Amino acid sequence: MESINENYSIKEEERINVLHKYEILDTPPDGSFDRITKLAAKLLKVPISIVSLVDTDRIWFKSRFGVDVQEITRDPGLCSSAILTDELYIVEDARNDPRTLTNPLVAGDFGLQFYAGVPLKTQEGFNLGTLCVIDRQPRSLNAEEKEILESLGDLVMNQIELRLKARIAVKHQHQILSTAAHDLKNPLSIMPLLADMIMQNKDNPDAIDDISRQIKEAGKRMAKTINDLLESPKVGTDHVQLRLKAVQLEKLVKGVVDSNSTLARKKGQKLKLTVKQTCIIFADREKLTEVVDNLINNAIKYSPHKKRIEVIVDTYREKAIIEVVDEGPGLTKDDMKNLFRPFISLSPQPTGGENSTGLGLSIVKRLVEAHHGKIYAESDGAGKGTSFIVELPLSNG
Repeated sequence: MESINENYSIKEEERINVLHKYEILDTPPDGSFDRITKLAAKLLKVPISIVSLVDTDRIWFKSRFGVDVQEITRDPGLCSSAILTDELYIVEDARNDPRTLTNPLVAGDFGLQFYAGVPLKTQEGFNLGTLCVIDRQPRSLNAEEKEILESLGDLVMNQIELRLKARIAVKHQHQILSTAAHDLKNPLSIMPLLADMIMQNKDNPDAIDDISRQIKEAGKRMAKTINDLLESPKVGTDHVQLRLKAVQLEKLVKGVVDSNSTLARKKGQKLKLTVKQTCIIFADREKLTEVVDNLINNAIKYSPHKKRIEVIVDTYREKAIIEVVDEGPGLTKDDMKNLFRPFISLSPQPTGGENSTGLGLSIVKRLVEAHHGKIYAESDGAGKGTSFIVELPLSNG
């Protein structure tokens, strides 16, 4: 018996979690649901129709026709019983039905005698609540009326699913815009510094050529980010489209190190590249550049002035390794738990007045995993620096 109760508690907890995922409880009236309850009452010739959602300790009415109550306690409740079955739940004469004799809606002033409720089932198989019709007189439903109620229940569930999809779509667009803002920020922040360097090196053609190349690369990255933003509605939320080519890893990393050298010099930091082993991998050059740029830019952003940052390229057991090591503030245990979660603020703070969206590492993780790679961090704690390690499959070619 204890095992049965335990299984029910686990399943009920899962059902409540799914209900809350839809974020429909305590929302304002909605004409789409109100039209369905009114239609149910008219077609089935009953005075009351309700879209109910069964919460932990209450039954909340998303829509109601013929009754003014917004919610009732869950236990006892007809809707609470109806969600325990996957079929139409009918009480034709509540005063003579052992399931409902003691129900306060039956025994009290309300005088309920007839109840029919169809469960609102999610795609995962959880019943959120019911579309129910109620009468103060005993009655029954014929086959056609049962089909009408079940069809209207399907319409209610379709509306609930559409609300969820619309909310996910809006959230996705916000994520896209936040990601684009983050990706544009890095190259934009370096532009004024490069412009200053041009003015300081008017008589040095070689320096100007190098600075111009960095400006060109930054511009290309911004254009790519904008193009990806325009293409984003065509793909799913978690989809990362890769254009894989053979990439000489140390050359790619060197280019990113060079493009960030100006930011490091501004803070008196020494940015060093160490190539322990050359290698070729199959990767999307633009996406992998974004990964390395985020990691190096973060090291510069969070490291104090005049500290050392080392970028290492190596191989180990059929894996290409990129490691970014800094002498910054390090990471706490809580930081390590939340490291790759979006929009989470970690304990380290930028040391030069820079801004942070809280998105960079979550983006990096998604891109690395799209390459069938792995990213993780190592830190001995606050004040002891951080190493970010990226592992990617080596090319067999």
